[in-house]
This record gives sequence, structure tokens and C-alpha cells, in this order.
Amino acid sequence: MRAGITPWLGLCLLLAPAPALTAPTPYQVTPAAIGCTQAASLRRVAELPPSMPAAAHAQALAQLHCQRVDGAGTWQLLGTRDDEAVARLRPLPARRGEGPLYFAASAVSVAGAAPAALLSGVWRLVLAGGVAMVLWPVLRYGGRWWRRRQAWRLCGQLVHRHGEALRIRRRQLVQFNSYGVERTTKWEREQAEFIKTVIQPALRGKRLAATWPALARRVLALIDQVARQVPSGGQAADGFSPDMDPIAYERYCAARLRACGWDAHATPPGGDQGADVIAVHGHVRLVVQCKLYRNAVGNEAVQQIAAARLHYHADVAAVVSNADYTIPARQLARSNNVFLLHHDELPAFAARLARARKKA
Repeated sequence: MRAGITPWLGLCLLLAPAPALTAPTPYQVTPAAIGCTQAASLRRVAELPPSMPAAAHAQALAQLHCQRVDGAGTWQLLGTRDDEAVARLRPLPARRGEGPLYFAASAVSVAGAAPAALLSGVWRLVLAGGVAMVLWPVLRYGGRWWRRRQAWRLCGQLVHRHGEALRIRRRQLVQFNSYGVERTTKWEREQAEFIKTVIQPALRGKRLAATWPALARRVLALIDQVARQVPSGGQAADGFSPDMDPIAYERYCAARLRACGWDAHATPPGGDQGADVIAVHGHVRLVVQCKLYRNAVGNEAVQQIAAARLHYHADVAAVVSNADYTIPARQLARSNNVFLLHHDELPAFAARLARARKKA
């Protein structure tokens, strides 16, 4: 209550024209503001305890010749008392029996100021809405771009991590028909399986599954690109060709084992008892059945190499092929402890055997 009168109210007093020449500037008071016939009474109202019951408070106001104003109507400013921060106002239009009242200066404002402030607030909202409309697409598409970038990076890491397996699977599954045209149906199924079991679970784990439709084409292209890559040394350099004859393929597998430090040789054609290659490393004896096929290798190769392991008293038996293996062949291999390999897996397989036997 003791705060000085607001600057704009003082400015209004200085600029207010003489009543005789122009109409007085209308003022308004806030709803439920207390007006008193005497300035001293207004000060005494401020000293009333806030916890006073409503009925007692109304009685005290009546005794001090004060009343609450509903805020309706306009008032004429008659003067101010800066020392007490009060303003003396008369209701407009002046009605008989109604005299001027004293109000706290903080409860008095120029009529129309509130609507102007409201209008200013509306313009602020309009401006904020316009800014939001401009920024929303930027934030939305920027966030979408960032999530897609994260998802693409994750997919790339997974594809390259499994690159060797993908390359081998493509070489196993993509065969050529009699006219030299690639048959890719099985490879396409393998790609779908890789996406279903590796890519999509990883995206879900990072909450990026929604980005997959936008990335599907690019990821499929990347899988095929990585799977087509030739290993170090090149396909021609390692001596393999899908057009070689079965005997040359057996010698090729033996040569790959010799390059890994094994004493390996291809058995003579006929009477080999199911073993095309016999390899020894230290105390480990490995027998290998080699199958250069256009289609998937079946049960017969697994049965032959399992029998050859017993015949040659070998420790390990494996079937090596350029092609895939049928599901029954894989099931039979698991139950007979036979390894099914692509020829590109021979070096790593031989190295694992050598390390395992050393530890043993």
C-alpha cells in the first residue's frame, strides 16, 4: 500500500486535459477493490487482520465508511496522494448521493488498458503460433532425419560385422542355371531371414523400428554389396572356379588346408571309403568329403563322411561344399558330430581345430 503511485498514472495526471475543455479520461478499478470516503479509513482497512471472518470484515468496512466495488462502470480521477499511494475517484456518470471514494493506486487503471493488454497478449500468441508453425516441420523432419541416420549407421555396422557369413551364404545359395543366369531365390530368402533375426531386433532394441520402411531398400542393397565382395586374395587367386571338375575341387580343398599348415592330400579316386581329403595336424586327423554341387548337399554326404571317420580312425569329420545343405543333412550332421562347411570356411575351421587341440 505504501508503494509510490505507478508512473503511468502520474503521467495520465500530467497529460489530462482540463475538464471544461474536453471529456475527462475514464478510469476503472479492479473488481472487489475497497473504496473509502476518507483516505485514513483506507489505511485502517489495510490494517485489518486477514483471518477476520467475512461477516466481521463487512461490519468493519461499514464502520469505516468503506465499501467493496464490483469493478463495473468508469470513474473520474479527482486527484492522488503520493505520500499514501491512494487515488480519489468519482463515479461516471455522477449519480445523486454518490460521492468520491479513495482507492489504493494499485487498484486503479485507465479504462481500456486491460483490453489493450489483452490484445497485445493475443498478438504474442499469434506470433508464437507462427513461430511454432515454422519450427515444427524443422524439428519434426530434423528429428526424423537424425533417427534415420542413427538407424542406418546401426544397420551398416551389423551388415559389415556379419559380412563374412553373408558372403559365404551368397556363394552357397546363388547358383547358375544351364543358360548362365543366376538363380537368387534362395539368397533372397536368406536376406529376409538375416533382416528378421539380426537387423530388426537391433532396431527395436534402440527404439528405431519405425525407421525401417524408409531404410529397407538401402539395407538390402548394402547386404548384397557386402556379400558380393571378393575376399582378400580374390576368387581367381585362390584357384576356385564353379566350372572345375570334382577331382580338381578335392585338390583345391586339400591345398587350402596345406596353406594353413596341415599335412593334407586328396585320396585317389575310387575306393576312398567316403573321404576325399585326409589331413593331419599334430595328433589331429581330419577327414573331408568334398562336394562341388549346383544344388544343396543332402544326407548321403554326411553318412559317407561319418563312416569314413570310423574307417580312418579320424578325430574330426567334415563335409565341404560350394553349395548349401538341406535341412535333413544339417539335422543328421548335428546328431553325428559332423561339420558342414563352405570351402571359404576351411582356413578358420582348421585354425580353430589346431588351437583346440593345443589347449587340450
